[in-house]
Amino acid sequence: MGYYTSYKLSMVEGDDELINIFRKECDGANYALDEWGDSNDSCKWYDSKKDIIEFSKKYTDAIFLLEGEGEENGDLWKLYVKDGHTQECKAKMVYPEFDKSKLLADIRESKINKVLE
Repeated sequence: MGYYTSYKLSMVEGDDELINIFRKECDGANYALDEWGDSNDSCKWYDSKKDIIEFSKKYTDAIFLLEGEGEENGDLWKLYVKDGHTQECKAKMVYPEFDKSKLLADIRESKINKVLE
């Protein structure tokens, strides 16, 4: 089966043409990304991080941003890569604090809607 992810590759610093060079050199990137670095469709590209890290070593002045959205809710991440060095940022889901006044407002709205019906 496998795990599906939608990918996006962009340049923080460097020529956008590097995206197409990467796609030509890496089968997984060619399958996962279109010519602008956007996702073709969700896919299984298990070596995505390793592939972009290795590629970045050829273009040491460029900074790449590989983004992923996995099939499970909340699986969002960004990987910044420069000359084989990385910073990975995973999304954090935050719930707002409980606010009793909002709860009461919802109850009031519900009663008003019933009266109007």
